[in-house]
Amino acid sequence: MKKVILMGIYLWAAIALHGQNTPKTLLWQVTKSGSPHTSFLFGTFHEVSPSFFQSLSNAVSKLQQSDIVYVEEKAAVATNASQHTQNPWNAEKWRAILDDKQEKIFKDFIKKADDSTYYTLSPLLLTITTSRLYLTNFCEAETPFTELMDHYIEKSALNLHKKTYSLDSPQQALLNHASQNFSHSQDSVYASYCIDFMKNMLHNDLSGCTFVNTYKKLEIDYELDKDISTNTISAPLLIERNTKWLQILSKALVANNCFVAVGFRHLCYQQGLIQQLRKLGYTVTPLSVYK
Repeated sequence: MKKVILMGIYLWAAIALHGQNTPKTLLWQVTKSGSPHTSFLFGTFHEVSPSFFQSLSNAVSKLQQSDIVYVEEKAAVATNASQHTQNPWNAEKWRAILDDKQEKIFKDFIKKADDSTYYTLSPLLLTITTSRLYLTNFCEAETPFTELMDHYIEKSALNLHKKTYSLDSPQQALLNHASQNFSHSQDSVYASYCIDFMKNMLHNDLSGCTFVNTYKKLEIDYELDKDISTNTISAPLLIERNTKWLQILSKALVANNCFVAVGFRHLCYQQGLIQQLRKLGYTVTPLSVYK
């Protein structure tokens, strides 16, 4: 009998955890005992059309209800920072980390794009560049757009006369700093990502769009029980930034009704904003994105 009860407890726990990991939403409510304020986390996908956000009626409503809006980086900050990009890489450095097959794909991509400046970007920066090209021009080709989802949310907030703030200092500086401190193995990992995106674009291969579809179907697995603290790829761009953001948000959320729009990966894992806010005593619960 005891074994049956224990099995029932384990099964219930597994079901409850699975429900938290896959709640079929991108919107989370944040409250704290003793505070009259209610805030919201929204997981963005930077390269998905803003029209998708427009279709999420409850998420739009929560944005409208909030007093203060936080985004990763305001559009003006991103524009100013892009004018001071450091480009320490060149073709020789790329050849040193690519195998023959990868180098051929890189050359073919450069030839088709007729743009050799891709060689001047580090593997990290080129991964961001090629992924954005692929996602916006191939995966989201049927709904062309000119601004990232995050910047659209910021603009909407400004049109509603909301105070808007950046969580990051210029991301370009953060990315440059991170890439300059990467090891050879870290550069190689990001180089492989670049090559995959290039290959997909060269062959008009949409197989890499699966994750966009997963996002738009609200089928994100937040993996809230997964520890990524030893993942050297995630640490500088995910964990370290989450830690910095928490210092800002832990004060803002108890004093204001906030809408926080950040890349959905920042909500995932044990080191994500959801679990870290819970550790600070906040109640974070999933909400439907639709009314």
